[in-house]
Amino acid sequence: MLPHEARPALTGSPSIVEVMIIWRGWGALPIAIAAACIGLGVAMSSANPGLRSIFVGLMLMAGGVGTWFLGQWFNKTRPVAEFDGWFAKRREEVGHLVRGGAYSNVPDPQRPGQLADPWAVGEYMLQQEAAKVRGALSNRHTLFFVPMQFVGPVLAVGGLAAMVTGVFN
Repeated sequence: MLPHEARPALTGSPSIVEVMIIWRGWGALPIAIAAACIGLGVAMSSANPGLRSIFVGLMLMAGGVGTWFLGQWFNKTRPVAEFDGWFAKRREEVGHLVRGGAYSNVPDPQRPGQLADPWAVGEYMLQQEAAKVRGALSNRHTLFFVPMQFVGPVLAVGGLAAMVTGVFN
């Protein structure tokens, strides 16, 4: 559409609500887990609809616990394994660079006029890269900028709220 063209007026039902969901990585998975839990709770209560809120609440609480552990695995456990593999590979690459003379002409900041130990420079560079990579690997799976494991307790509290409101209705 060209900038000078007028946009048509929105038509349709005024009850339509547009929602924007922001996630990164597998961060949208808690939405699917919550939907599955609600569906399972409704299906379990088909024989006794009066207990629907209890079953939905229990399922949401179970889904919250599962989301917590899934988030821990996605954001904490798996990144450690990824980082360990990256670090071992990168240490080998830095070793090849040092043996090839890549850091042999670096001045030593602590001893002016002298050259630094190439292995120490390589190790320093590796540690600097490792700090950045370690930070970039953790908490990559978020929903509305909240790490996935912290969405789990929100689901559990929602399940508890569903149970409490169902009891008083």
